[in-house]
Amino acid sequence: MILAESPSQATVGSISLQPHQISAATRLRAALDQFGGALLCDDVGMGKTYVATAIAQEYARRLVVVPAALTPMWRDALSATGTVAEIVTFESLSRADADDLRNRRLTEPERERYDLIVVDEAHHARNPATNRYFALASLARGARVLLLSATPIHNRRADLVSLLSLFLGSRARSMTSAELALCVVRREHAQLEGPLIIPVVSAPTHHQLSDNPGVVEDLMTLPPPIPVCDGGLGGVLIGRGLVHQWASSEAALHEAVRRRIARATALSASLEAGTYPTARELETWTYGDGALQLGFPELLSAPTADSAELLDAVRAHLRALGEFRARFSSSTALDEERARIVADIRESRSGSKVVAFAQYSETVSMLFRRLAAAGRVAMLTSHGARVAGGALTRAEAIGRFAPHASHFPTPGPAEAIDLLLTTDLLSEGVNLQDAAIVVHLDIPWTLARMEQRVGRVARMGSRHERVDVHVLRPPRSAAAVLDTEMIVQRKWNIARSSVGTSQPDPLAEAAPVANAALAFNSFVESLPAKTERLRSILKKWIAGEGADSCDTIVATVDAPSSGFVAAISLKQVEHSSTSSFARPQLLVGIADRVSTDIDAQIAICLGVGINEIPTDTTDAEHAVWAIECWCTHERASAAAGVGASNFVRRKQITSRIDSAIQNAPPHLRSTRSTIAARARKVVTTQQCAAVEQELDSLLHSELLGDEWLRAIAALDPTQLATHKVNSSNGAVRVHALLLTRSP
Repeated sequence: MILAESPSQATVGSISLQPHQISAATRLRAALDQFGGALLCDDVGMGKTYVATAIAQEYARRLVVVPAALTPMWRDALSATGTVAEIVTFESLSRADADDLRNRRLTEPERERYDLIVVDEAHHARNPATNRYFALASLARGARVLLLSATPIHNRRADLVSLLSLFLGSRARSMTSAELALCVVRREHAQLEGPLIIPVVSAPTHHQLSDNPGVVEDLMTLPPPIPVCDGGLGGVLIGRGLVHQWASSEAALHEAVRRRIARATALSASLEAGTYPTARELETWTYGDGALQLGFPELLSAPTADSAELLDAVRAHLRALGEFRARFSSSTALDEERARIVADIRESRSGSKVVAFAQYSETVSMLFRRLAAAGRVAMLTSHGARVAGGALTRAEAIGRFAPHASHFPTPGPAEAIDLLLTTDLLSEGVNLQDAAIVVHLDIPWTLARMEQRVGRVARMGSRHERVDVHVLRPPRSAAAVLDTEMIVQRKWNIARSSVGTSQPDPLAEAAPVANAALAFNSFVESLPAKTERLRSILKKWIAGEGADSCDTIVATVDAPSSGFVAAISLKQVEHSSTSSFARPQLLVGIADRVSTDIDAQIAICLGVGINEIPTDTTDAEHAVWAIECWCTHERASAAAGVGASNFVRRKQITSRIDSAIQNAPPHLRSTRSTIAARARKVVTTQQCAAVEQELDSLLHSELLGDEWLRAIAALDPTQLATHKVNSSNGAVRVHALLLTRSP
């Protein structure tokens, strides 16, 4: 049930949890028990890390999966909370050998078995086609999975389905709203209650850059390059890529053109030698500091018969790049304009710290060169940090910019940093609450990246009441080609309608959205938002301590339509030896139709009046009868495996199991039936993505009889307790029943 919360620890190690963190921990524990996993996607800066550590302490073997850049932060958090856990990075999972992982899982199933896996910035595993997803799914087999991400949706709703599939398998594609409301927990800054202060994020202030349409025209009409031997056609994507870099800065475009010239030169030299290199072979031609160091194409690449035609094409592309570079090399007007805008923003709130984000390190370096003379300016990219006086470490740069947030000694006036220019390297997992202004130096492809940038500043621990946001909009000709604004706005609408976002429309000053569907989606309330709205309604009904848990509270109130709202618990079977009642859940009924749909629950709860009227015993009995009918249906569905697993080939596997029993010799049929029962349990219950992949492989395997059945039965993740609805009498307990009666 939405309000089924029990008292939870208020501290974890040396960290005191806020009320919203305690609430999240309680709700997530229930979801982990019921579904084998949960997603916490609270707004950026609300302390998801410490919620995860509070939950992790209840499990023996813990694993934390994080981006490499967040490893130090997680080590500090684990130390502060007294939590012991292994840490694995996404980068190491990406490098893991898929075949080795598959073989190890089959031959040594207990080698890497964890009780709980916490996945921070889980959106990095949203693509099931990647090696890191397969590796993570392998680790998650048999474990409970806690996903953390303020931005689980970057491109499409399928991102969310892929993440939930890590523990739900194919069931994630058909979850009901009631189920999603339980396993996805999200609260926004504005929904927090109490003294906790998180700054209000202002609507973005936009700065339109000047335009030079000739640049875009030249880039989009470049002769197409030829691909490497094992590559695909780039075509118009090359021009779009260069336009995207120009939208960030002229410096970024300069460097991109230099790299393309170097690549084309290397490819041309190889073709002149009669060879056609692959992408890996082309990497042997090094390019750095503006100079190209040639390899030995005769030794490195395979010969080709049509080098003359390919050579003509690459020379045409190289010649066009050289001509463009000659015309464009002295163009710096837009970068000067960018520097003036950032300087003006800095002056607009004198004394406030400013953090400015860009996608490309060349943009950051260019602005640093132009603004460093003003003093108290630093840049930070993957190559390191720098101030006017020279290089410094990443930790020192962050500490001197945000001493309060990073617990760094307050720097002296000569060492303090008030303007930090950085790439998106700092857009995740870093505390920069000392800042009060965020500047988007360019527009990335997703709202999620922009939200992560702002989240570095607008988070718990900030001393500011407001965070100002500024956006440098690209030249109009670049925006027209890239459709960046439409892409970002569409993804913002998808994220808002699916899981919600507290960030204002990042392109609110843009022209009205042409697509009516996109405009409509902007006003669609997300499921987590509906869940929190329902919680706020129900909390108002709680006047004090309830009656004994064995009693049923019954009341009747006036409402626009007759029906009921009920808090009920279903009896469950754990390990088939002991039984207990599950956590309460909310049911609503209108016209004999019982529903757990969140929209139906909100609708009937909103219509409940305040005038109590006498209860008709017949109405109460009818409501209980409807609840019991619904319970019977749930029992039947659970027994049939409906809803527990929607694995696409489940019926094919169960048919093969039946055939294996029927084809068994009479003297082996009893033994095979026992193994088949275990195999059927695996197929008809919820399984994670890794187990479903193995089931798919086994469906087409050449194993026969008992060997095939044992392989299916061996997939049973015995570490996860399975809960089934009891078929005995008294399988439902009604805690409270509120009848509604229309006039």
